[in-house]
Amino acid sequence: MNRQEELAVGRRLLGHIDGRTTDLAEAMFRNRVSAYSCRERAGLERDRLFRERPIFMGLSTRLPKPGDYLTEDVAGMPVLMTRGADGEVRAFANICRHRGAPVAQGCGNARAFVCPYHGWTYDAGGRLLGTTDKVGFAGIDLASHGLVRLPAAERHGLMFVRPKPTGQGEGAPIDVDADLGALVPDLAALRLDTYPMFSADRVAPRINWKFAIDTFLEGYHIPHLHRKTIAPYFIGNVGTFDGAGLHGRMCVARTSIDAVRPLAEGERNYRPHVISIYQLFPNTILIWQVDHIEIWRAFPDRDDAGRCDVEMTIYKPADSDRPDAYWEKNRDIAIRTVMEEDFPLGERMQIGFESGATEEVIYGRNEPSLVHFHASIRNALGVAV
Repeated sequence: MNRQEELAVGRRLLGHIDGRTTDLAEAMFRNRVSAYSCRERAGLERDRLFRERPIFMGLSTRLPKPGDYLTEDVAGMPVLMTRGADGEVRAFANICRHRGAPVAQGCGNARAFVCPYHGWTYDAGGRLLGTTDKVGFAGIDLASHGLVRLPAAERHGLMFVRPKPTGQGEGAPIDVDADLGALVPDLAALRLDTYPMFSADRVAPRINWKFAIDTFLEGYHIPHLHRKTIAPYFIGNVGTFDGAGLHGRMCVARTSIDAVRPLAEGERNYRPHVISIYQLFPNTILIWQVDHIEIWRAFPDRDDAGRCDVEMTIYKPADSDRPDAYWEKNRDIAIRTVMEEDFPLGERMQIGFESGATEEVIYGRNEPSLVHFHASIRNALGVAV
């Protein structure tokens, strides 16, 4: 965030600390447990949220060089994202036009993609270069059998894809700035294209994908669930929240924030003492952790509303001279906190929701990020509950 916004957030946080308050939602929000367990609701979310909307795919540094590619299953759509020789990011359905096999796996760098099933070859622009057995496929129009294109965009060091194919000749560009709205100045100021990826971890907890996002949208639980890990470093149940359309930003204070109090307002540097948590709708949490970027992405299971796939990535500053052991320690803290504390408890909560014993959950006024997130989901889905 810029200097003016930094000072404004810092003042709000100190005011809350002194008054033992926090930013509040207008009202409590009640959500049916079926939002976390209903198969029909899960299908609607996959169709409306994970096919029709731009989905964050990682920082630009994940594809730093021409020829770099990554593959991913985005809620049932196999995606291949590439950086072309012209530096542009493109995305395709990772499906061979012959018999449907994936033409690439994992990530790496390649000039062309060869289907492992029958050897059909595609270039980095998705064009079909040729088939094996020329006689068997004599007369096939190579130009009309390239990989199916998916809309993709790159802006402010962020990459997005809309996992819904466009028809022949149709244009469906992703306007990143229009979608991010009020978050653009914040994210642009972070200079995210200067953070190369350090690590990537993936888990498949038995929780609904929204549970994974909920984990990061309130500090109310920190003094209780995380008392032996991160609680000593953060002031629990105190934070600011600012909505930006369907997205939002929550800021929480480190206990070290008292260090700024003796300084005049204009001399205060709040940045080392404030963690900014950006919720990029629908499924991404981007956390500015003072000296690195931590990103969590949650994807729904294709069939089971009570399961999801979660990726945690850490990006370190390109100009940092800290040893890998330092970043490994940060990775370990994130894993121990979320994957060994939040998610295991979430799995027990998921079982409770599926038991049918309760009908709703309640998000308090002191959890405005949660209220905004779930209200945004309802708005995007066009449902009342």
